[in-house]
Amino acid sequence: MSLRRAFFPGVLAAGLLLVTVGARAAPDEPMRFQDLVDRAAPGARIEVPPGLYAGPVVIDKPLTLEGIGRPVIDGGGEGTVMALVAPGIVLRGFEVRNSGVQPDHNDAGILIQAPDITVEDNVLREVLVGVFVAGADRAVVRGNNVSGIAEFEQARKGDGIRLWYSNDVAVEDNVVQQVRDIVVWYSERPRIHGNSIASSRYGIHLMYSDDARIEGNRLRSNSVGIYIMYSSGTRLFDNLIQGQRGPSGYGVAFKDSDDIAVRGNVLADDRVGIFLDGTPFSEPSSTEFQDNILAFNDIGVLLQPAVEGNVFRGNTFWENTEQVAFHGGGISENTWEGNAWSDYPGFDADQDGVGDLAYRPERLFDRLTDTEPRLQMIQHSPAAQAMEFAASAFPLVRPQGKLIDSSPRMEIAPLPDFAVPPPSAPAPLILAGLVLAGIGLAGGGLAYARQGSGPQPDRPAPVGAVSRPVLTVVGVRKTFGKVVALDAVSLEAAPGEALALWGPNGAGKTTLLKAILGLTSFAGEIRVLGDDARRQGKRARRHMGYVPQATSFYEGRVSETMRYFARLRGADYGRAAALLDQLGLGPHGSKPVSALSGGMRQRLALAIALVGDPPLLLLDEPTANLDLRARRDHLAILAALRDEGRALIFATHRLEEVDALADRIAVLEDGRLSGVLTLSEFHQTFAPEIEMTLQVRAEQVSEAFRDLELAGFHPRLNGHSSLVVSVRADQKVTPIDALHKAGVDLLDFSVEEPRPWS
Repeated sequence: MSLRRAFFPGVLAAGLLLVTVGARAAPDEPMRFQDLVDRAAPGARIEVPPGLYAGPVVIDKPLTLEGIGRPVIDGGGEGTVMALVAPGIVLRGFEVRNSGVQPDHNDAGILIQAPDITVEDNVLREVLVGVFVAGADRAVVRGNNVSGIAEFEQARKGDGIRLWYSNDVAVEDNVVQQVRDIVVWYSERPRIHGNSIASSRYGIHLMYSDDARIEGNRLRSNSVGIYIMYSSGTRLFDNLIQGQRGPSGYGVAFKDSDDIAVRGNVLADDRVGIFLDGTPFSEPSSTEFQDNILAFNDIGVLLQPAVEGNVFRGNTFWENTEQVAFHGGGISENTWEGNAWSDYPGFDADQDGVGDLAYRPERLFDRLTDTEPRLQMIQHSPAAQAMEFAASAFPLVRPQGKLIDSSPRMEIAPLPDFAVPPPSAPAPLILAGLVLAGIGLAGGGLAYARQGSGPQPDRPAPVGAVSRPVLTVVGVRKTFGKVVALDAVSLEAAPGEALALWGPNGAGKTTLLKAILGLTSFAGEIRVLGDDARRQGKRARRHMGYVPQATSFYEGRVSETMRYFARLRGADYGRAAALLDQLGLGPHGSKPVSALSGGMRQRLALAIALVGDPPLLLLDEPTANLDLRARRDHLAILAALRDEGRALIFATHRLEEVDALADRIAVLEDGRLSGVLTLSEFHQTFAPEIEMTLQVRAEQVSEAFRDLELAGFHPRLNGHSSLVVSVRADQKVTPIDALHKAGVDLLDFSVEEPRPWS
């Protein structure tokens, strides 16, 4: 069916006609939604009951369509499901699914082609483009849940929301996930507010769109967060942008843009917090970055060498691996005033809150990595330390400073709860390899200030354990400015024991792992098989293997990568090859590492950690990036390693990992150890929410959705015939019982991930 485009310049009738549509007569054949629309008078308000309705639909008159119990409009996999082509339409409360898949046809779930249309509280799934606003001024896209076609790779997916030549559009409070981009092109004054955007390519991509306001959005785990190109007047306020880890991994990026204000944002655990290219583009132009938090990124701010005229004022640069970098080297004229820097070496004698010395980053190694990024593979190594010593000792090699902040602020802005040092860093597995190989990381020269020992947990020794603990942690304290990440933590682990570090984001789990590894300074004492983790760091690290949450490898074949790390460790390659076979990687030895699945890459990281046969394994969220099957396989491998007699220390927030591995659970809250529990004690103390997937008959999805809502749940759709609900672990039978009482056929159910922390 070709789409009809009609515009109605006249006003709507003063009174709305309320039409309640009866259920279709033939349950085995969906009713055509177009018939419902064609029978309605302009200006009518139509309440549509639950059920399955066939698309495609063209709405060419002003109507208010309200779904009761989430009726489903199914496009049958052809073209656009719903086209709204008359001014003043309101579409609310539907599920729209199964569009066509032709990118050149812009197949969409909902197409908006007239002004003053509202699309809100709808679920769009298995659609190429979610909501396409084309030449439709003053549209409102609010409160929708949009996901792409599951079987497509990210580059093949369509955009979740697309604005095209549409001015004054509001995109508010939508949940968008697993799509390609949210695109705003050639559209003036867009307001993008309160959206949650995750697991996509570009979270928000603006091009030739002036005077945009982007406020209060949450962007997590996309390839790039927000990219602004060829636009002026952008206001970027109070957004959370975390975990952008694609090839560039920009949290926020600007290209050839003017009149920019970026304030109050949190950019954390991205490859690059802020990237500037040709911005500001015109002269004079105001471009200001103020009161933002840039924490635990690989690079805080990355600028092209010719970028000048930006003002950075009142920001917090906290524990970024490199605070500021220039792409390809060089220095440009920008203003840095009153920022807080975690690596500021000065002091505040007069207690006015401003450092008495200017902040001047002059690390030679950072200057070298600006020019040659591949040198990041030796970050923290003796070679990097030697370069810094040479730079400080011999003025001939001292680098030119990148910037001067003449009034560095001493007090940092409050870091959000999640903002603890993340597990990833530039080339994190290369860094892990340096740890495994026993190459000395920074730590020997750190200030030593032993704290009180604190209470040791009273625990029974596991079966077969020797009396000497593998790991002993006594009174460990770590602060980041005024933020206490660890506070008098004391614990120990015996051979053959798996100790889980449990707690919400920001509890201190990853910080404790980094302290054990010697990657961060601390007060207190850590010993590994009797060796002091700071004073005898190299010897202590020979007892450890480390598997970070995010793995990164140089491109190469699996066998070559394993051989490289075996050589670093001084291990026999026969053992390395045997580990590949043991972990199921033997048949993949000739493959490039990039060709491995996520589960196989995690196994390779584990093989590297084991190449030196360490008695202690440290793991950070060991199954976080794996699918359900790979997760179970990986947990079985780790359980076997524990049963061999290795001690496992793993940070987790997954109940499944605790049940499969843990002998005891160390509960961390706000950096404090609140207790060390047995598995039974843990289950008695914590009743976390889990997510249940309930599979029903396709024709009963809408009915099941309504019945679960009436039972007090907040279901969401997952696939063609499945719903997901969150429920306490000890109340799994409740949603099943609700469906049974309502007469809904439950075909299957599964329990997925726990949600113990808000």
